[in-house]
Amino acid sequence: GRRSPPANMGLIRTVEMIVEPSLSIEAATGTPDRQIDERYAQHHALQIGLCLRSLVARRDFLTVHFGGWQIVTQVLEVDSSRARFVFDFGSNSSDNAALACAERLTFRSQPSGIRTEFVIERATPTTFEGRPAFEAPFPALLYYVQRREYYRVQTPMFEPFVASGLDTDGTRFRLDLQDMSLGGIALRTFDARFEAIERGRIWEDVALRLGTFGAVMVDLEVVAPRRAFTLTGERHTVLGCRFLDLQRHEKRMLQRAITQLEMCCLSCTARA
Repeated sequence: GRRSPPANMGLIRTVEMIVEPSLSIEAATGTPDRQIDERYAQHHALQIGLCLRSLVARRDFLTVHFGGWQIVTQVLEVDSSRARFVFDFGSNSSDNAALACAERLTFRSQPSGIRTEFVIERATPTTFEGRPAFEAPFPALLYYVQRREYYRVQTPMFEPFVASGLDTDGTRFRLDLQDMSLGGIALRTFDARFEAIERGRIWEDVALRLGTFGAVMVDLEVVAPRRAFTLTGERHTVLGCRFLDLQRHEKRMLQRAITQLEMCCLSCTARA
């Protein structure tokens, strides 16, 4: 791109400042006949802003389609407090003039296997760092698909998140979370009794303690046990587990924690 990401793109604003519009896929895209998987549809401004900021951090290019025209652009700045973003002018002045008059803009990007797609109604000419650009409100819905079904985030190394409960023989366990997603978690332990654990073991009423985000009770199935080593050569066990029948309020708490961890990761990436 012709510009580097703005210096303040990594700033994280408080959740309370962010509005959360939502809309059905059909209403947002205007394409009811199109098959869009609801699991990948981001409805909330917090998550939409995070996805847009990831485009800035990676300097990804997007194609904007409007009324038979198209331009290639990049997202330049994201303002979650106002639920608005800035994107670059195209290379052709007539294309830019047509975009300024368009009533429907469809953005598409698929870098490195990550597909991003969203629709907005209108964009307004503006300037960014002294050069022409467009500003637009956040879309009501953003479609964001990564290579894996759910995006995993690493949990804090200091003051780690923990999972505790009863094993099938009645003994108690307390394991650190290595990473988490809306699909499941990976647990890390140096306890030798877990080295021979079998796939398919079910743990009910496991308490996940997620630091300042609170605690939630879940049911887990062990689906991918494996041996691993630390950087210093210590042998340990990692247990990949999937959630069983998450309730809506449980998903909300997990999503809130995952989103905040993602935002922290993006902020660190932007400063690097």
